[in-house]
Amino acid sequence: MGELRNWRPLQKIAHDDFDGERPEVIAEAMRHYGISAAEAVERLQAEFKKCEYYVNDLYQVQVQPCPEQEGMLHINIRRRDGSITLRDWRHFQQIKNEIAGPEREAFEIYPAESRKVDTSNKFHLWVLPENCSMDIGWKYRDVQYAEHKNVPGMRQRGLK
Repeated sequence: MGELRNWRPLQKIAHDDFDGERPEVIAEAMRHYGISAAEAVERLQAEFKKCEYYVNDLYQVQVQPCPEQEGMLHINIRRRDGSITLRDWRHFQQIKNEIAGPEREAFEIYPAESRKVDTSNKFHLWVLPENCSMDIGWKYRDVQYAEHKNVPGMRQRGLK
């Protein structure tokens, strides 16, 4: 198998090491939900306690169980530098593998406008429970390790 170039594995952040109560976050929660500072802190702390957090040099990843489906995970990914550049599919696959395992399947959803949530530049993966898969997509593995710079429609960077 190939390796991602320059990929740094995710490191789990201890709850004690994570600053989840920054003043600007509290202020935005107050504004968005129309609540007091004390209510905002309480709400943020409750959300924080349900999650695990991971970081590397590029990403901050929040992971929490999905209350709707036992064994399912919600992975929330954002770039640490706040960049809105295009994401790297291979990085997201690696994040899914490191958090949930290489043989679990995950999906993104592009919802109906009536269910759209678009409050910040984050990406969301929903990981299916173990031993559960979707009956869509490819049925076989096909990974290109060679670099394709000049092949129209197939531009790809190589893997080590």
